[in-house]
Amino acid sequence: MGKRLSILPLLVIIIAVAVFAGSQSFYVLENAEQAVIERFGQMVDVVDTSGLNFKIPFIDRVRIINTNKIYSVQYGYRPSTEATPSSEPEYRDVEDEQLVLTKGSFLVNIGAVIQYKITDSPAYLYNVDDQAGTLRLAFESVLRRNIQDQDLENALINKDSIAREILPELSAKVGDYGLGITILDVKFTDVLLPGKVQFAYDDVNIAENEKTEYTSKAERYTNEQLPGARAEAYDRIQKAEAYKAEKVSQAKGDVENFLQVYEKYASAKEITKKRLYIETMETILSKVKQKFIIDIDGEGTIKYLPLNPGSINQ
Repeated sequence: MGKRLSILPLLVIIIAVAVFAGSQSFYVLENAEQAVIERFGQMVDVVDTSGLNFKIPFIDRVRIINTNKIYSVQYGYRPSTEATPSSEPEYRDVEDEQLVLTKGSFLVNIGAVIQYKITDSPAYLYNVDDQAGTLRLAFESVLRRNIQDQDLENALINKDSIAREILPELSAKVGDYGLGITILDVKFTDVLLPGKVQFAYDDVNIAENEKTEYTSKAERYTNEQLPGARAEAYDRIQKAEAYKAEKVSQAKGDVENFLQVYEKYASAKEITKKRLYIETMETILSKVKQKFIIDIDGEGTIKYLPLNPGSINQ
């Protein structure tokens, strides 16, 4: 009886160990789950058969990966508190990540979410130590190279198109890294100017708007004044052309007249000289009210003859 009592605790221990070992010998896989089996720290198998599966208890370690689950990695910020049924999650900024330079060396704050699925469980578990950190580094490399070629306005407004441009390049880079994931989507949650820069940017926008307004006014003034100025210029040009034609014609007439006079003069110099003298005196004397002839002969006597004596008494 004493021996039976001494054996009983041992049997209980053996049975308990057997039950525990039995519970540790099986694991269950759901649909779209993979089990990576490790034995003494080394991977020995990958199981994707759903349902109850066997493993060696106490020796094999099972790491189950859901290949259908969508995972998310935040860039530029991190959740500081989790969401609850009564409150939204809170986030904190990561300044080293979120500050990015655009074309022209303008700073913007970037916040993004990268969504992915695990498609190669062994690669995901063993190729890198920090999967999320490696994915952020890959995204940062692609992001900064893309944003630095974007104008500030384009970076602030067209964030969705920039995200679409980044997606294939990011997929190729994580493939080169052997992360064992497939990138599903890249979304920018924020593309904003830093708070200290926003005021200066607003001033620039105001100045640009004023520039546009003044440019429009100047164009309107130009459109109003230019037709009148062109008409006036055309009128002056026409008058100048007419004046030119008149003077040229007059000059040609004077030349022709001079040539005719010269021909007469050349043929009869004395007669022409007298005729010119008489014509000239006739022109001059016709404009003079009082006329006198004074002749000084060789004897020193002055002969004075008024041609209109009635004008002397006036």
